[in-house]
Amino acid sequence: MESVAEGSILTVGTSLVTLVAVCCLSVVFLQLRRKQQHQPADETRSSNSGDDVQPVLACIQNRRSVFPRHYVNEAVSAQQMERLLEAAMCAPFHGPVPPWRFVVLGRKGMLELQHLTLAYYDQHWRGVGIAETEEQYGQWRQVREREVDGRWGSVSFMVAIVMRRQAGSKRMPEWEEAAATACAVQNMHLQASTERDLGCYWSSWFSSFRDSPEMAQFLEMQPEDKCFGFFIVAKCLEEATGKKRRKREMQSHVEWRE
Repeated sequence: MESVAEGSILTVGTSLVTLVAVCCLSVVFLQLRRKQQHQPADETRSSNSGDDVQPVLACIQNRRSVFPRHYVNEAVSAQQMERLLEAAMCAPFHGPVPPWRFVVLGRKGMLELQHLTLAYYDQHWRGVGIAETEEQYGQWRQVREREVDGRWGSVSFMVAIVMRRQAGSKRMPEWEEAAATACAVQNMHLQASTERDLGCYWSSWFSSFRDSPEMAQFLEMQPEDKCFGFFIVAKCLEEATGKKRRKREMQSHVEWRE
């Protein structure tokens, strides 16, 4: 019995060490990427600028959700998009295979997504709570149609965020795979904060369609996979990335115990 317990402890310990190592590598990768791009942290954009601010902390402090009203009609390069994805690949995860899967939609794919979204609600609007009458739905639909070329017209990429449920003899808890996928998205957003002209945010999309069989078919998902929305990537006004964030007091969210 003692040998079994020791083996279990060793397995858990090895998993924790591996997870910590991956986290460290993720941080190191982001620092190296910044040096390769010759883009040092801009302390003037940090809400806590000074010699004591480390590059990674400044990068985190500079992260912003930038929404379509601040986008400009310029294309994000494939190289920029690839850098975001490279950062995502460095996120920590538990197990042999990353649980995330990203589907990068260009202009054609984005139009298909939006038309599929409208087609879904044309059939199901009565049961999903977006309108009580056909007239109300017609008004809602007109707004969504205008967004195809308006709100979303300047977007270069929509990245579908898919959590894959691992198969095999040992499955990880679903919450671990969801957390790992969220870490990968955060890494993309942190990398975007080093690109002065990129505006990004995580959209949950339209929930009924996002969770529908139609979405699963569009993204070629497996039965237990889940779509967590889309990471929106566009060029933006530079001043939009420098806007102050809501101040978050550490004391309200952290408890220290000796």
